[in-house]
Amino acid sequence: MALNANAVVTAAVGYIYTAPVGTEAPTLTEVQNFDPAVGITGWDNIGHTSRDELPVFGYEGGDTEVRGSWQAAVLKEVVTDPASDYVTFNVLQFDETALGLYYGSANANSTAGVFSVSGTATTGTTEKAVLIIIVDGSHKIGFHAEKASIRREDSIDLAIDEFAAMPLRATLVLNDGASYLFSWIGIVDTTTP
Repeated sequence: MALNANAVVTAAVGYIYTAPVGTEAPTLTEVQNFDPAVGITGWDNIGHTSRDELPVFGYEGGDTEVRGSWQAAVLKEVVTDPASDYVTFNVLQFDETALGLYYGSANANSTAGVFSVSGTATTGTTEKAVLIIIVDGSHKIGFHAEKASIRREDSIDLAIDEFAAMPLRATLVLNDGASYLFSWIGIVDTTTP
């Protein structure tokens, strides 16, 4: 792999959006021309998120073990626990959108200025498409998943010298008929000289 300074990114600024499940990714041109004042057509900005705890792109599972046969002690490596990919982030705005992602959108009620959580809420998850735009000067990279199950990741912690935050986890789920679990848009092309 060649050294390529253009492929190094500092996550200086970022924006997180949601849309209905199955919403297609923005084009490479839309990501490259991203303007935070305009946003991305068809996508809803979830609001302010934590600058101190940026999104974490992770996975769980993927455990493997080596299995053998009578004839060969080491025959094949098999996956014993399939991996699941996710992204975690902290929303700072206490509004209906953020609370709906944290507690489940089914809990929202029609009283203005009030968000009530039902005692009969079952999962507390909301399914949405997710789009994250990372801005590093003029370089912009998008992360897109057509379907994610969004739920609370941890407790809401309060402090007198920090913003209150709602930790969220978006577990990426393959959408019916989709070819990809997720995509990175705007990466540096290393196939051209």
